[in-house]
Amino acid sequence: MSGRVRLVDIAERLHITKVSVSKALRNHPDISRETRELVKKAAAEMGYSPNMVARSLSSHRSNTVGVVVPKISHTFFASAIEAIQQEATHRGYGIVLAVSNENAALERQHIDRLLSMRVDGLLVSVSMQAPDLSAYERVRTMRVPLVFFDRRLENLGFSSVTIDDRQGAYDAVKHLVGLGYTRIGHFAGSSHVEIGRRRTEGYRAALEESGIPFNPDWLIEGGFDEAHGYAAFQRLHETGNIPDAILTVSFPVYLGLRAAMLKHAPRLVDRLRIVTFGEGGLNEISTYPHICVRQPARDLGQQALQLLLEAVERPDQFEPRDVQLRTDLISSEDTFVLNEEAGEWRAMPLDAAAHTPGAR
Repeated sequence: MSGRVRLVDIAERLHITKVSVSKALRNHPDISRETRELVKKAAAEMGYSPNMVARSLSSHRSNTVGVVVPKISHTFFASAIEAIQQEATHRGYGIVLAVSNENAALERQHIDRLLSMRVDGLLVSVSMQAPDLSAYERVRTMRVPLVFFDRRLENLGFSSVTIDDRQGAYDAVKHLVGLGYTRIGHFAGSSHVEIGRRRTEGYRAALEESGIPFNPDWLIEGGFDEAHGYAAFQRLHETGNIPDAILTVSFPVYLGLRAAMLKHAPRLVDRLRIVTFGEGGLNEISTYPHICVRQPARDLGQQALQLLLEAVERPDQFEPRDVQLRTDLISSEDTFVLNEEAGEWRAMPLDAAAHTPGAR
């Protein structure tokens, strides 16, 4: 048979009604088990594929969620997306993934396109550029549920699942102070993005509480990728006034910093202590002493999807809310234990590993 197979084609082959075919494919109780099996066998043999657009128009539900992220090359977002996909599949939903590449205009285009596809809801992690709010006004007008995850826009009335970025940065700097460091810099993210502002706030609060003067030359704002880390270190190196420790706003920024350090100042590799916000998946194999703020990426993705589907499936009972998850501080020098449920090795938090029997 040429062309797209329709319900009526299956009905004609089996000499039953189109309505019966539709019900059989949806396992409707009005149709006997024998007929359902017969219809499904014929549909498979004929190469039938359901028209999801038509189904969504009739049912007002597409069972599809749109996901917009700024990057997919970073371990954090890859882990979050994997958790979203797994939870969506478990709940009977599919996802459509779009990547903004940190571009606000592209973010708006993706949201508009996903809305035109009649997705049931949206999960969005915003780009580092100043946002185009018109897309979010359209989301509100169309009454499509939306949940921000990791990066959000404040005061728009949408739900969010985020990480306690301020506390994570604060804990990292306080740990450095506890190790005896007082000359501490920060390669910060964009102030247009809440996570950049919050992590800078945590950095400065920890310095102030520790009685350490803030040095504006050691706070370098930029982006969240390798290019920022490289450029920030170059800028510091040119001044000749390099701190003894640096907190990077993300793991990719650390990678850029390290590349620049190896090229321009390899003598600092064994002296400069770096703490990263995000672990990058390398702690288990890293030979360089590496402390990081571990973000619960999988929990964040899973909870964001759960919150969104609550809004999709119970719109009359749902109230927007903000969920905030805590971080852990871990090190490549820590002990590792096997998380059997997740099937992976995980580092114990710095304040827990020493008290865990059998950790290795």
